[in-house]
Amino acid sequence: MPEAVANARARSVRKNAAYAGNLFFRRITQHIAWEMFILLCIVANAVILGVDAHLGQGNRYEGAIEQWNMVFLYIFTAELLLEFWAQGPAKYFRSGWNLFDVFVVGVSYVAVSPAISALRTLRVVRVFRLISAVPQMRRVVEALFSALPGILATFAILAIVFYIGAVVGTTLFHDEPGFRNLGESALSLFALTQFDGWGETITRLDARYPYAWAFVLGFTIVAAFAVLNLFVGVIVEAVQQAPQEVIKEELDEVQEDVEEIQEAQEDAAMVQQRILDEVRALRAEVAALRSASPPG
Repeated sequence: MPEAVANARARSVRKNAAYAGNLFFRRITQHIAWEMFILLCIVANAVILGVDAHLGQGNRYEGAIEQWNMVFLYIFTAELLLEFWAQGPAKYFRSGWNLFDVFVVGVSYVAVSPAISALRTLRVVRVFRLISAVPQMRRVVEALFSALPGILATFAILAIVFYIGAVVGTTLFHDEPGFRNLGESALSLFALTQFDGWGETITRLDARYPYAWAFVLGFTIVAAFAVLNLFVGVIVEAVQQAPQEVIKEELDEVQEDVEEIQEAQEDAAMVQQRILDEVRALRAEVAALRSASPPG
C-alpha cells in the first residue's frame, strides 16, 4: 500500500479513536448523576470549610476536616482531567470557565502547603466552583461581564454627577458640617442618595439656606432615581441577552462536532477509494500476467 494511503488511513483511525474517546468521557461528564455528584461535593466542601472556620484552628475535628478537604480536592482534580479528555485540548482551553476551574483547583493545592498558615484561607475559593457548576449562575456572571462596559460608563456618569454636586454643595454650604470640603460633600451626597438622614440634612440646611431643598431634592432625583437606575437597566438588558449567547455557544459546539465527523468520514472515504484503486490496479496486473504467461 502506498505511503499516502497508509498515512491517510492512520490519520482516519486516530481521529475516529479520538472522537470515540471524547464521546465516552463526554457521556460521563454530561451525565446528570455525575453533575449532581460534583455539585454535592462542592456544597459539602463549602459546608466543611465553614465549620472549620467556625470552630477555629486546633479543634478536635481538624484532622478529619483536613482529610475530607484532600478528598474533595482529588475529586475536583479528577473532574478537570475528565473534562479535558472529553473536550480535547483545543476546545478545553478556549473556555474561560475551564480556565477558571483550573485556577481554583491550582490555588487549592497551594493552600494545602503547611508552611504559611495564612494560605489556609485560600481554600475558600473552591466555593466559587459552585458558580461554574451551575449553568444558571454561569449565565448571570457572564451577563455581568458582558454588561461591564455599560456599567463602567454608567459609573463614570455617576462620578461626574457626584463631582458636580460636591463642588456645588461645598460652594453653597461651605460653613455647614458635612460640606466643608469636597470629600465631606461627596460622602454627604452619597448618604443622601441612600436616603440616610435625608430629612435631617435638608431640615438643617433649610434653617440657614432656604433654597437648600431645591439642591438636595434635585441632586437626589438625578443621582438616586435616574443614574443609579441605569445600572439596573444595563444589567437587565445583559441578562436578557444571555440565553441567546448560550444558544449560540451550543450551536457552535454542535457545528464543531459535525465538522469533526465530516472530516473523519472524508478521510475514511479517501482511504477506501485509494484502496479500491489499488485493488483495481492489482487486478489489472494479475490479468496482464495471466495473459502474458504461456499456456500450461
